[in-house]
Amino acid sequence: MTESHIEFVFGQVNDQLKGELKVFWKQHGKAYQEELRSFRSASSNGHGVVEQMDLLKKPILRQPAAISRDQLGAINGIVFVVLRELEASLELGSHAYFQRMYIDQESRHFALTNKLFRVFLQGFDRAVEQRDHRAKVLLAENINPGLQIASMRRYFSRLGFQMLGGNRLGGEVWSKKLETRFCF
Repeated sequence: MTESHIEFVFGQVNDQLKGELKVFWKQHGKAYQEELRSFRSASSNGHGVVEQMDLLKKPILRQPAAISRDQLGAINGIVFVVLRELEASLELGSHAYFQRMYIDQESRHFALTNKLFRVFLQGFDRAVEQRDHRAKVLLAENINPGLQIASMRRYFSRLGFQMLGGNRLGGEVWSKKLETRFCF
């Protein structure tokens, strides 16, 4: 297990980082999509259902929020957020950020995943001024079956998330309240 360097990059993406992210997604985008498909097809519908999550409006903005780099400086993991408008029936406000994370297979281990996720959460909590003030919550759709076990549920709860329920794809939907400030 090698040490990775973690950076919070939300709202700070320059041209160099954009290029590095393009390289990362060119190398890992197909594996990421295949992994999402495999989790969705393996999931069952045994949960209480948050059906409205499946009726979300189109994404407004997708942006990287935190990255990890291997010993050579190449990006090997990313947390990104997607700002979306929500249906009023969800009673979560008009907008929310959705969080996703991907770490390449060769670098993936709990210590890196935990460190990357915690750096993301700490930075995102502090980035009140950079976030869209309309988003009152951060949502995580945990479709990886490995995240749907008791110990991981306790982990998310300790990090300030509350489980809202499941969706029809078999994912668990978790919510974390965000501090907001309205600025003129």
